[in-house]
Amino acid sequence: MGFERNETNQKSILIVEDESIIALNLKYDLEDLGYNVIDTVDNGNDAIYRAVEFRPDLTIMDINLKGDVNGIQAAKKILALDLAVIYLTANSDDITFNETISTSPASAFIPKPYNISTLSKNIALAINRQSVESEKVNEARGIAKEKNKPQEDTLQIEGSETNLIESEDKVTDYQNYLDYSDLQQKAKEEYKLSDNVIKHYKSRDSDSKQKILVVEDESIIALNLKYDLEDLGYEVIEPVDNGTEAIEKSRELFPDLVLMDINLKGNVDGIEAADDISEMGIPIIFLTANTDDFTTFEALKTIPYGYLSKPYTIKDLQLTIGMALRKHEEDVKTIIKTENKVSEKNQELIIEKTDVAIILVFSLILIFESIFQRNATWLQWILFIPSAIMIFLALVSLKTPDPVEEWEVPPFVTLIVPAHNEEHTIAETATSLASIDYYYNGEINYELIVCNDGSEDRTGEELAKLKEKFPHLRIITRVPPRSGKGKGFVLNDALEISRGEIVGVFDADAKVDPDFLSIIIPYLNDPDVQGVQSRIKMYNKDENWLTHMQHVELAGFGNIVRAKDILGKAGFLGGNGQLVKKDAIYEGGGWDGFAITEDLNLSVKLMIEGSAIRYCGETWVYQEAVPTWRQLFRQRARWAIGNFETLFIYGTKIIKSPMPVFRMFGVLEHVAFYGLNMLVFFGFIVFGINIIGWVFFDHVTVLRMDAPLIVGILSAFGFFPGAVITLSRDKVGFFELIYGVIGYWLYSFHLIPLFFITVYQMLTRKERTWAKTVHTGDDEADEVVNEDIPIGEIEGK
Repeated sequence: MGFERNETNQKSILIVEDESIIALNLKYDLEDLGYNVIDTVDNGNDAIYRAVEFRPDLTIMDINLKGDVNGIQAAKKILALDLAVIYLTANSDDITFNETISTSPASAFIPKPYNISTLSKNIALAINRQSVESEKVNEARGIAKEKNKPQEDTLQIEGSETNLIESEDKVTDYQNYLDYSDLQQKAKEEYKLSDNVIKHYKSRDSDSKQKILVVEDESIIALNLKYDLEDLGYEVIEPVDNGTEAIEKSRELFPDLVLMDINLKGNVDGIEAADDISEMGIPIIFLTANTDDFTTFEALKTIPYGYLSKPYTIKDLQLTIGMALRKHEEDVKTIIKTENKVSEKNQELIIEKTDVAIILVFSLILIFESIFQRNATWLQWILFIPSAIMIFLALVSLKTPDPVEEWEVPPFVTLIVPAHNEEHTIAETATSLASIDYYYNGEINYELIVCNDGSEDRTGEELAKLKEKFPHLRIITRVPPRSGKGKGFVLNDALEISRGEIVGVFDADAKVDPDFLSIIIPYLNDPDVQGVQSRIKMYNKDENWLTHMQHVELAGFGNIVRAKDILGKAGFLGGNGQLVKKDAIYEGGGWDGFAITEDLNLSVKLMIEGSAIRYCGETWVYQEAVPTWRQLFRQRARWAIGNFETLFIYGTKIIKSPMPVFRMFGVLEHVAFYGLNMLVFFGFIVFGINIIGWVFFDHVTVLRMDAPLIVGILSAFGFFPGAVITLSRDKVGFFELIYGVIGYWLYSFHLIPLFFITVYQMLTRKERTWAKTVHTGDDEADEVVNEDIPIGEIEGK
């Protein structure tokens, strides 16, 4: 059995500490407070891998660690995956502090030796704050959960069913937690006012001092705070001593942060004031003394950005304020980035609907005009274009692709497998990929990352069985509501923790030969080449006629991409068996999680920027062909929508890009594939109808086609040379060749209904959907169940 998240109220914590005595004491202290300590590790790499696999509610991170990854570097990767971090360290010098807040702003920075009460409060603060910010991003993306959630989704203030009341060395129990609906309501209230926060953030002069409002009813303390903060470089608004005035000044002046005492003069205490001010989007830090635990945790329910006990030290004040301001800034940036992306996708959706509607109307006008005039000569000329392209690419594919050179030092590679409910195939896939023979200096020169994307079956258990057998296997666990929203999001999570210079992507049904990497990696030993796609074969091709035709189809696709590689290194990344240089992925903005076909999207972005993509036909990845027409249409509709999306959004950019002419030709032909090839087979239907009329109805021509004879011949037979070359390349026998060519020709007529299914889906969809292909393995074909997995509402709020 693998790790299973605790479904009770108990919160989980990962300890990262290289001093064993401190780590052990911290573990005992946290367990006494009711937390579940999932593990204790002493180095940055293990910290990253444990955090992304077990997804603790909080990671407590020392900064100075063993190994080549320090705590700051490890925290940066953990924070990027939406997990909470607290720094706990004895080294709080200015250089360390500045590095932490500039690169990895965590929820708190607690010096050693720690105070158990302060630590407990900051744990509650960190877990709550991170959860609220996560919900705000979910709101921005339109994937927030429903409010009515079961009890296990409650968010605890203290971290378990117990909380801290400290009397000397005695710890007693105190229960105090928020349920999920209250937490989500808090996130909604803050998010509603995010426009004001963003406007303030964007309008603030980056060189100006950050403004802090001090709310303190003891005048001496307030004055000392003012001087201390000014010495630290902040602008301090005139302090106030009551909650009512604090709310009014916050609304009027909109400070960057409010430093708030809990016990204040007047009818509005610090907790009530903080609740109102935090809903304005202004971060709060509580600074208080001699407060009973009930009041303290009522204050924490307002979900502040920090907590300080009086008397404070200048260092504690500097660390807490600096971390809170930086954390809030990063939170605002995340919301801005998310909303901009969603807005961009909304605009793209309008463009796609408009363009596909124009294509549909124009096609219908031509069809009805042809029927009325009984003349389809226009169709012959249109058919001539893709038919001529097919013949041209078939002939080019006969040439030999450019040779490749071996690396002097083979690069370290990361292989990524997204997996959602893949219990039937994931073990075999992971075993195949983890058994690749790719070494350097006697050591394994790659890592395998499997992303368990919210699986509800035994995928996690199957992976857990393999961890001891394959030490280079890493597991990422993604949970709702972020899981199941699109392959691109999953790949980007894996990218954050990857160590390879080159990143390979495989589906959860993939199988490869042991020499796969040794053969394909040399294709990337060229500064102009940023990606390479391997050939794809179907391991269940003999299951039925449909699976066999998909095998032929993918072979034909490989032959076309081989020709484009020869012409201008315009290969395409096909989702399974693709390898890309990591720097190129980052420069392209990562994988687009909203894109239906994130691989095609990345391919086009890379080539627009001048990069080349190769095709490797010398090695291949095996995958499972879908065994039914229903599954095929669901899968291919997704592919077709992805092609049309790319054509409509990037078509102009492709034409205006500086890429060579042949590469541009290859890109445009590829993204227009489903439209062009549909016309070819529509032309076959018209041709067949005319033959029937000529033979059976006294030489009646149903629709005239008056183009020159050579155009008609090329249009009718342009499909076949490529199919013959494709099958011949696999050295099949004569009868198998004929069977394959004719069968593939008949199979390709599905492109006609597929075109109209695609157009209909693009016109009617309100959200982008990942029509996931369900993998069942060789023995489970009769139990296939398809599912639509929403990527996120992008229809505007």
